[in-house]
Amino acid sequence: MSSEKKSGYRKNFSLILTFIGLMLVLFILSLVLAYRFSTKFIENEFVSEKVNVLEQSIQPYNEFFQKKLPEVSYYNGYLDSATASRFVDTVLLEYPFVSKVIFYDSEVRNTPVSDGLNTGKFSFGPKSIYQFGSFVPLDSVELFTIKNTRNFIVGDDFNSLAIKLASYIASLDTSSTPAQDELFSNFSNVRSNKITYLNIPRIEDLKTYKRMMRKDLTPQPVYQQDMLSFLLDPYKIKIDNTRPRLYQYIKIE
Repeated sequence: MSSEKKSGYRKNFSLILTFIGLMLVLFILSLVLAYRFSTKFIENEFVSEKVNVLEQSIQPYNEFFQKKLPEVSYYNGYLDSATASRFVDTVLLEYPFVSKVIFYDSEVRNTPVSDGLNTGKFSFGPKSIYQFGSFVPLDSVELFTIKNTRNFIVGDDFNSLAIKLASYIASLDTSSTPAQDELFSNFSNVRSNKITYLNIPRIEDLKTYKRMMRKDLTPQPVYQQDMLSFLLDPYKIKIDNTRPRLYQYIKIE
């Protein structure tokens, strides 16, 4: 009887050891799986949340591009140095990443211009050019006038967008109304750290521009156009770290 009890005790003890060993293996395995799952989850979250941080940080830029730029067209080409200065002041205040703005007070004419673009009977040139910015000296605001052309550089942002405008007018289908996206893309130039925007004329004015390319009109029309070139400093875009526990430090490179 004593021998059976002893033998049974040994069998139970072996079973307990086996059970404990199995539990340890399962516990270690669960820790490994949990670690791998947590690591994978954090890696995925790290990648996916970068998009959210980026979108949150560039939201002011998108607002500037989609809402503020089109406001130039509200003036219908009748900005002057004073009203342009006030408009730029609001831009610099609301969007610190805009470092400087160059304003081209321009005209579309049916007669040739000495500075600007001439194609057929269509001409597009600046009457005056001004620059505005927090660090622009007052004696350097005026860059160009009809009487002072020394600072006007052929091939600059003005001529680039002027050529784009002329190409668009030449191919314009006057029997249909162009979409707003089409107009916006043809009246703006987006380059590295710079956006140049030209106010969008009325559809009837665009049709007249097309006729001006082919012949002299009577009376010869003159249309006012405003072009603004916005110089951007990406390092002044405020980084909004919405996940500080995930990203300790964020910078623009």
